[in-house]
Amino acid sequence: MHIKVLALHCTLNDEIDKDEVFLKYEGKKLWPSRPYKSINSGEKKEVLKEFVHKADHDMVVELWDFDFLSKNDLLGTFTMHVEEEDRASTYFTTMKLAKEGSTASYMLEWEIIKRVV
Repeated sequence: MHIKVLALHCTLNDEIDKDEVFLKYEGKKLWPSRPYKSINSGEKKEVLKEFVHKADHDMVVELWDFDFLSKNDLLGTFTMHVEEEDRASTYFTTMKLAKEGSTASYMLEWEIIKRVV
């Protein structure tokens, strides 16, 4: 099943200034192509990344904060149960629950894309 991550919305950033974030899927960096994207509360960043995910299994996309001088921090995860759909495309928005000790709150826009053969 083809998944397309459309955008990342920051409803509340974790740091005093902008967060420097990146997304990972199955242990691999998904977005952006450079080390990170800066994002502030109320901002939306276009992602537009596609990947293949096995239907009827939970899909976990991790949100990380890039750190220059120390280890990168996991801000939290987006966990979605993805099922085979009859429609050509299905659009979703998923809210990230704040990780303990983190004030960050984000939403992820994504869709299931059915390929016609």
